[in-house]
Amino acid sequence: MGLVNSFQQILKAFFRQPPCSTHRNGRVQSQNVRMPKFTDRGTEQGMPRVALVLLGQFLRQYSRQHQLTLLTEADTSAAADGSFWYLRSADLTVVVTARAHPSDRDRALVSLITDADAIEAWLGQRGLPPESHPGGPTSLAALGQFMLAWVQACAQASATAPAQTVIDRQKERRLLLNQVIAKIQGSLELAEILETTVAEVRRFLQADRLLIYQFDQPPSTTLKSMTEEAPEQRDWAESIGYITYESRASDRLPSVLHYTEHMCFQKHPDHPDRARHYREGQPIVIDDIAEAYRDIPCMLAFLQQVQVKSKAVAPILVGQDLWGLLIVHQCDNQRCWHPWETEFLQHIAEHLAIAINQAQLYQRLQQQTQNLEVCVVERTQDLRDALVAAEAANRAKSEFLATMSHELRTPLTYIIGMSATLQRWSLGELSPRQRDYLSTIQASGEHLLRVINDILDVSKIENGRTVLDVRQFSLTSLCRQSVDAFRNEATRNTIDIGLDLKLSNGQDTFVADPRRVRQILANLLSNAVKFTPANGKVVLRVRREQNDAVFQIEDTGIGISPTAQPLLFEKFQQLESVRQREHQGTGLGLALTKQLVELHSGSIKVSSEVGVGSTFTVRIPLQRSVAPLETEAPTAEPVVGRIVLVEDSEETATLICDMLTAAAYQVIWIVDGSRVLDQVRLLQPAAVITSLSLASADGGDIIAALRQGADPMETKILALTEVDAPDQAERALTAGADDCIGKPIDPRRLLSKVNAIMTAPPSVRINH
Repeated sequence: MGLVNSFQQILKAFFRQPPCSTHRNGRVQSQNVRMPKFTDRGTEQGMPRVALVLLGQFLRQYSRQHQLTLLTEADTSAAADGSFWYLRSADLTVVVTARAHPSDRDRALVSLITDADAIEAWLGQRGLPPESHPGGPTSLAALGQFMLAWVQACAQASATAPAQTVIDRQKERRLLLNQVIAKIQGSLELAEILETTVAEVRRFLQADRLLIYQFDQPPSTTLKSMTEEAPEQRDWAESIGYITYESRASDRLPSVLHYTEHMCFQKHPDHPDRARHYREGQPIVIDDIAEAYRDIPCMLAFLQQVQVKSKAVAPILVGQDLWGLLIVHQCDNQRCWHPWETEFLQHIAEHLAIAINQAQLYQRLQQQTQNLEVCVVERTQDLRDALVAAEAANRAKSEFLATMSHELRTPLTYIIGMSATLQRWSLGELSPRQRDYLSTIQASGEHLLRVINDILDVSKIENGRTVLDVRQFSLTSLCRQSVDAFRNEATRNTIDIGLDLKLSNGQDTFVADPRRVRQILANLLSNAVKFTPANGKVVLRVRREQNDAVFQIEDTGIGISPTAQPLLFEKFQQLESVRQREHQGTGLGLALTKQLVELHSGSIKVSSEVGVGSTFTVRIPLQRSVAPLETEAPTAEPVVGRIVLVEDSEETATLICDMLTAAAYQVIWIVDGSRVLDQVRLLQPAAVITSLSLASADGGDIIAALRQGADPMETKILALTEVDAPDQAERALTAGADDCIGKPIDPRRLLSKVNAIMTAPPSVRINH
């Protein structure tokens, strides 16, 4: 037995169990497992589980070397609660058993049985037949040889196994942490991250159950507003949550998913300490549930119901808030938690906090994105509704202006035309006062008609319905006519008006819309004459700069202040106050001028000084030519001739008849357009004036029929077109009309047109 006693000391040193860190109610205690006395009847001793592999290898190798019979749990069908090795020979019979440690998963309990009676009893307990035991005493020499071989194997294992175990565990922890971090970085799906992490951590720790307890409201968010009187208890009492994720080692364990603890924690005397530990991010481990929760019956009853014997808890802090708890349950036996396990659990909780924070930020970002999308959709709809409303208002404005064009311009034309006719030809002599009245009526009507025309022009340009009639013309001729139109008015106001042409050879011909250029110059010259006091001066300077025509209108008028200059080209803007206003005007002239200049892709600028005068500079680029050089139709004296008028508007027909009759023409008025051809063949007139807007026939067809007869007539044709239908003029000229004049009728322009076509050769057409 001396060899056995010697081996006992060696095994005692080898199997000595290291201190186990036990956490009781948040306090760490140290306890040592008392080494029981070794006997030959199978006393159990603790050893690292990793050493079991080496022990099995040693026993198999020893049995082969010494020709022993080896029987293990794999060679029997009987149920076993662990592993065993049964070696027998003629002089040696031993049994080595191993089973799981009840409180430490990393260790195992190993026993050595050498007594013959004990071996026989052990065989009977496992249902092995009695003949499995050969009988006979065990040789002390054989037992000593076996013991020495085991000592040598144990020495080698004790030198290498613990260090290798630590290294392997560290590798596994790093690998699992890396997997958790990779999962967090690769996904924003919080549910997937938490579910995967819970399952992987439970498997790594070899725990029976691992779960996440989530608070409805983070308790640390309300703690700051608590008073110093038991703040943790009041905070914890209001912070109840439920279990949201769970992983179990076996389905035989009851599930605690969605369980809530119903404020059992607040009744524990150590509850404030635990709350403080959680808020500081410190884990708490409990080796013995019965001891830790003996003062909390409700919690103890629940834990015993779900078979929990030990547990570890790590807080999950998101920012400064306690979001939840990561809880590990040991159910089969009590567990002595190692420091590395609690440290590992704490690392996992920290990385889960990062994932939760990222998910919350992503969720807020998604919500903000959705809110932004909703705002964009609503704003877009508002803008669309505003655009529809603006378009409707624009259409209403256009309809109003069209109505005003018809309802105002037509009676104004009659007023202007009839007053002009009465002045030229009346039923009797007119007194000077009557002539003054007629002149005032005509001048006022013409002024009002110009205002209406300006409003309509502005509206057409804004709506994009104005097209330039681009053609060649003479700058010299156009500018002289423009200045001459204001010479009488300037003379009445003792204003010197002049023209300064700086055009070299070949620069006189220009391509643009001559009517619009004349309108631009007329607006600027009118303002210059209007705002220049007596004995002042107005000059129109004209020059060419490469492909641009530059017009400068200089005056010595009242000038414009720098603060008022930005308002010059705004519609309906008067730079004078209502009380100080001394000059008539609607404020549309310069706005229309600017639009007409920009319609030519040109520019207009002003430089002015109050009390000194102003200079407006207009630059118009050369336009693409589409028509031959414009020639001014010569104005001849009236020629007596017969004229047929085709018009179904009584007012317009009466006006034209009176004006032409006063000019010594013989006018025959035909209302029905369907009888025109027969009347023209019968009357043989020198000219036909026909409207294109007839109710009884198409004016264009009438013109075409007059020109396409078997013997083309030499009758001159003047077409009456609507101003709001610009295509009528082109259609009339294409059908064969000699010239066109727009409604409402301008008396002077009508007489000029009629005289021109009456005196022109048969083959010559007068360009509109």
